[in-house]
Amino acid sequence: MIWNKIMESDRSQRILQLLAVLLIIFAIYGKSYLVFWAGILIGLSSYFSFLYMNIITRKLFYPNPKEKLRMFPGDEAPWRLSMSNHSRLPVFNAKVRLLMTNDVELTNVKPSEERRNANEYILPVSYFPKEEKSIVFNVKGVKRGVAKILSFEFQISDLLSLASVKMINDRLVQTEFIVYPTLLPVSGVEDLFKLRHGTRPIPTSLHEDHTLVVGTRDYLPGDSFQRIHWKASARMAEMQTKLYEKTVSQSWTICLNVILNPKEVARVGESELLERQISYTAYLCQYAVQHHIPFEIYINIKAMGRLPYLHLEMGEGKPHLVKALELLARVNINSIKMPMFRVLSLFNRQQIDSTVVILIGDDQTDSVLYNRWIRQGANLQKVIIDEDTAKLDRYTARRSIS
Repeated sequence: MIWNKIMESDRSQRILQLLAVLLIIFAIYGKSYLVFWAGILIGLSSYFSFLYMNIITRKLFYPNPKEKLRMFPGDEAPWRLSMSNHSRLPVFNAKVRLLMTNDVELTNVKPSEERRNANEYILPVSYFPKEEKSIVFNVKGVKRGVAKILSFEFQISDLLSLASVKMINDRLVQTEFIVYPTLLPVSGVEDLFKLRHGTRPIPTSLHEDHTLVVGTRDYLPGDSFQRIHWKASARMAEMQTKLYEKTVSQSWTICLNVILNPKEVARVGESELLERQISYTAYLCQYAVQHHIPFEIYINIKAMGRLPYLHLEMGEGKPHLVKALELLARVNINSIKMPMFRVLSLFNRQQIDSTVVILIGDDQTDSVLYNRWIRQGANLQKVIIDEDTAKLDRYTARRSIS
């Protein structure tokens, strides 16, 4: 960590130095040993105070690790703030000041100041020579978002409190506190199981993987010529038919539109409506992982990279769920949005190898595109948000007309 040092009591040091010089001069002319040694003592105190502060401020180290602390709203998790004193001198009368966005709060430290979007915490600390110490904070998730440490300062005073130095870090603190969205259930999602030819083994299915032969059976009239297992037939001296592994594939494409419908905003409120849409999206992601369904997410927020919008590629399993929840946690109401039709037009519907496409948010402005997908045979679903609940229903052309 690189510190920006600000001497807060520099004026007091100068006054003491000036006073020491004046006393020494007065003692020389007045031949007063008492005043002379008083001036020497004051001068030495000022010098050693300066020397102490100079050594300590060069020997304090914060590693600034890149770490992420993940939680849901209401959860608590410990966070360790580790610092080292590499000098041979102790550190007393020191204070740590943290300014953190209020997506989280520290439950074991009372905030010294509460601001609109951030809270300030001040904690007294001390270090013995060559000591590494970890301060444990209990971090509680308050609301969805990614909380960061906006300012990290270390204030040190000398042993006589003659001077103090404020050490402000010149680097971004790399610790992030990720608060996942609250999971709000969506009814009707259990009806989305649709069998489709794919790669997941299943005992009963209409589809088979012709690359995986699991056995043979006796040939029956009507069996395809291509299904005959010639080697097995020669070995058993009678015609044998190949048995293939039964498979099924289920995958979802979730489209979250963060450009809100003005009528819904007037009814619910902008922030509340966006939070509910994100919470329903998070629930669908968790449901997909619980039922071993691969999914991907498209969000019409501008992003840097290969694609100009937020996109989580197709995947499955708990690691993929963590990526999805983190992506949703980073969605900000003040982010730069782009029209949903621009996101949808950048990929071809024919290239989406998904069983279901799920729409969350306003669908009226892009109904022409959605109707075209329906004509192409897509299984298009829409999350319909009521007063306190949400349900999943099949999207129809009639519903899309405003």
